[in-house]
Amino acid sequence: MKRNFHFACWLLVLLPAVCQAAAAQTNYARLKISGNGFFGDRQLKRTVATLHPEKHPPLHYDANFIEDAALLIFSDLRRSGYLKPRLVAQVTLDDGSIRKFEWAESGREPLPRPLHARKVWFRIFKGHLYHFQSLEFEGLQHLTRDQARSFFIETGTLLPLRQNRLYTPERLQQGLGSLKETLERRGYASNKVELLERRQDDGNGKVFVRVGVEEGPSFFVRSIHEEIYRESTNQVEKSLIVSTNAIFSPLWVQDFKQALKTVYFHQGYPDCSVDLAITNTIEQSTGRELHLLVKVFTGPLVALNNVKFEGYKKTKLSTLQHRVRLEESNRLDRVRVEEGRYRLARLGIFDSVELRYDLINEHERDVVYTVKEGKRLDLSVLAGWGSYEMLRGGVELEQFNMFGLAHHSRLRLIQSFKSSSADYNYSVPDFFGNDIDLFLIASGLRRQEVSFVREEYGGGLGARKYFKATSSDVNVRYQYQVLNAADTAPGVAVAGLTNASAGTIIAELRHDRRDNPLYPRRGYKVFTHFELGSSYLGGDANYQRFEVATSWVLPLYHGAWMNFGLSHGLVVPLGAREQDLPFDRRFFPGGDNSIRGYQEGEASPRDATGQFVGAESYVLGNVEFEQALTRSISVVLFSDSLGTARDISNYPFDQGLFSVGGGLRWRTLVGPIRLEYGYNLNPRPGDPTGTLHFSMGFPF
Repeated sequence: MKRNFHFACWLLVLLPAVCQAAAAQTNYARLKISGNGFFGDRQLKRTVATLHPEKHPPLHYDANFIEDAALLIFSDLRRSGYLKPRLVAQVTLDDGSIRKFEWAESGREPLPRPLHARKVWFRIFKGHLYHFQSLEFEGLQHLTRDQARSFFIETGTLLPLRQNRLYTPERLQQGLGSLKETLERRGYASNKVELLERRQDDGNGKVFVRVGVEEGPSFFVRSIHEEIYRESTNQVEKSLIVSTNAIFSPLWVQDFKQALKTVYFHQGYPDCSVDLAITNTIEQSTGRELHLLVKVFTGPLVALNNVKFEGYKKTKLSTLQHRVRLEESNRLDRVRVEEGRYRLARLGIFDSVELRYDLINEHERDVVYTVKEGKRLDLSVLAGWGSYEMLRGGVELEQFNMFGLAHHSRLRLIQSFKSSSADYNYSVPDFFGNDIDLFLIASGLRRQEVSFVREEYGGGLGARKYFKATSSDVNVRYQYQVLNAADTAPGVAVAGLTNASAGTIIAELRHDRRDNPLYPRRGYKVFTHFELGSSYLGGDANYQRFEVATSWVLPLYHGAWMNFGLSHGLVVPLGAREQDLPFDRRFFPGGDNSIRGYQEGEASPRDATGQFVGAESYVLGNVEFEQALTRSISVVLFSDSLGTARDISNYPFDQGLFSVGGGLRWRTLVGPIRLEYGYNLNPRPGDPTGTLHFSMGFPF
């Protein structure tokens, strides 16, 4: 049975490649691009392929396609800093003859027509990489030189590579605009940023730039006089004066106007407008104080007549109506209408959701949502790598908008050198009310751990709610599992049940305030997991398991960060015997996401015979310093500290292990690829001196 499951997993992984190879036998036209590097050639080929959106290539390429492809290639090269490239297209025609066409910076004459090509080979001659050789500023006062340079080039890398100082005319203009906008946000609303000098050496690609900056005085808002005009009258209904000390900038003006409009949008005035004018300016030694007059014109009071939906075909109307939650005949609240569009988009079944208002009369309007339904079935190939499990591969099958009710189903099969797993998730949106989803799960896992074989399978159901304001996800579920620790060493059974069934209540909280989940550069996250196993919930296991993990990313300066991680876990058989604790619910720390001087599971406590028996309590701390070498490669120095307690009576720990080390990280589209070595400062008998890890993903 196990062999059959492994075979099925690998068959599913290889199936897309087999189908692609079979399709390649068809006599379609061929496209080749060379001269931009291994990855660059393939990326350009994918970009050019968008000119022919059909599933398969055409039987031949015409002149329009070749000219458009050349334009796309030229545009991509210019964005990459190659301002004067040369492109040669070798075209094999239907009759077997070969013709060559060349494009330079000034372009070329249109290709002859008609033209039917069986093969097109674009050869790229990139020329010099244009880069900032010198970038100087005159007049800077409240920004440092490095801060100003960061708008034009990458300043946080140790290696001064030309790729980090790419020059294009568009990049220069974008840098000038960003510098001006930053000064405006700091209160220098009348600043002036201009290009004083630009010299470009076409012989080597070096560009010399000099920028002039006049910051001007800083502006502060001291008072705001608000006047409210209801409906279409010219009479002031309400007037008030507010004292403040806000920094005046175009961005502040935009936010302030929008905040005022939002107040009246909630009250049913969708046409509310705000005018802002400076009434008085006072010169001060610290800058200029501004006194503002704000006029709010509410416009007519509008009621919501009807809520309509367009573009849906497979989705049931009741699902759409329940999701937007708008009440007809009530006041038209533009904020709630926009929230309805957001909730429709979060269903994940639409490629786009658009909104418009249809006028019935001055005081009534219809709200119309136009949706474009997305695909209902998606098959993805999964791949990954870890130092312990090594290569991981699998497939993920997703079904969207099942039964037209926005239900979602996901089946995931994963196979590695150490484990086989399958999990199924079925979710029902808004089952328990506003934004509270119901989900059902089933899973199976067989994994070779460092000292035993973990076998777990079961299922359950629960509820999930996402809190947008706090970026938090909370779920509570009931789960029944069979937990088996097979092939354990003699004497391990005294550490707990090696064959158990567990009925559990599980609660999880995820709170993520990082700026980027793949490459966090600022912010923090918190994860908590509480698991209550009781014979009253089914099964024969009685235990309580709690785990909390948090991480924090602190930028030191541009291109350098400190990464901190702290996690703690404990499992106790409260109210039960020690032997009632399932063996595989103990903690087995170690690995590329734990203490990196050890392989996965090797840092857990040992018994008298040297066998790994797991911990009932652990505390793990990680500290990293990361410095960018280039924009895609960084170096990392780290220290990992672990405390464990085999028995909860020694809480929180009675044994400490420490590792230090370093490594390299390569930035990719799917996350960082990591090569790290951890050296153990105080290894126990039988422990390794250190461990080399090659893995993917952020460590904590």
